[in-house]
Amino acid sequence: MPGLRLMSDRRRCGLPPFYPVSALPSSARRHFANQRRLPYNHRIMAATKIIGVDFSGAETNNSTWITQAILDGNCLLVSRCWRPHRQRGGAHQRLENLLLNLPSSAVAAMDFPFSVPQLFARKLANDAATMTDVWCAVAAENMRYPKFGELRDQFVKRHGETMRRGDRYFGGPISPLKTGGPNMLPMTFYGMQMLHRLWNSNRSFRVPPLPMDVRTGPVLLETMPGVLLRIFGLPAENYKYRNKSNGHDPEKVRHTILNGLPSRVKDTAGLYLVILDQQRQDCIGNADCLDSLVAAIGAAMWAKSPQAFLHPKDDGAPDGELQIARLEGWIYAPRCYRKNE
Repeated sequence: MPGLRLMSDRRRCGLPPFYPVSALPSSARRHFANQRRLPYNHRIMAATKIIGVDFSGAETNNSTWITQAILDGNCLLVSRCWRPHRQRGGAHQRLENLLLNLPSSAVAAMDFPFSVPQLFARKLANDAATMTDVWCAVAAENMRYPKFGELRDQFVKRHGETMRRGDRYFGGPISPLKTGGPNMLPMTFYGMQMLHRLWNSNRSFRVPPLPMDVRTGPVLLETMPGVLLRIFGLPAENYKYRNKSNGHDPEKVRHTILNGLPSRVKDTAGLYLVILDQQRQDCIGNADCLDSLVAAIGAAMWAKSPQAFLHPKDDGAPDGELQIARLEGWIYAPRCYRKNE
């Protein structure tokens, strides 16, 4: 942010030392000009830290990507896209530490199922009422991934790879119990274990649609980049893997997505998106990196206006949509996209 005089000040806000403010649209530059007239401490506090995560459950943990950004007014400044697997402690631990050190106003959107379908949740914990009960069961000492996989296999043999109730609103979600092409089970298992530790930390994380009236920490949001790309009117398929049948080049599709994102994000959410060349090249070179960027955009949209998102309906019934969503989890996307009613 212009007006942050020292390099250390920029680091505190998550910005690189020399952010190219000249790259911003004129209306965004006017916003920053107004910001410079505000007291210095006000500018520091007004910015919201944004995190987008493409979470990997692979044993090597080398496919998890994190995008860090700053939301200042209507400007979303992407400061870093990175893979934490090369850092000490592994990707999951590094991600967890990052989330634990976020300010209370921060929003982190993560691309993995926060829970499992209702019937399987009750298999894991008979009296499960919310996803926190499922997280607790998955984090138990006697629960390891092989055992979780065995329970899943027993359940799927009888019920199939069932979907969550809220997933019917969107055309892209895959069952959290799916194990082949792609394998959703590891990210679901390890993601829920991480959520259990975060929920029981002293940071008082807010995880919608769980009640948040007594919690004041950072928001952790379940999202799905493919759904957000559809909202923006950009390709939501063929950008990850080369499709021999139709000849699509995934790198070219990622080029198309990145070329269209700034204007589509502005038209849809009123946000000015600024990406450095290095981050752009990272996203072109890796689809998981691009997913983390799109997740970060979703987090920024939530920080700006949670009311613009599709929330589970609260009809007061014990088996109503809100109560089931509090057990199964809920993909958050703006109201302008509904695949099915």
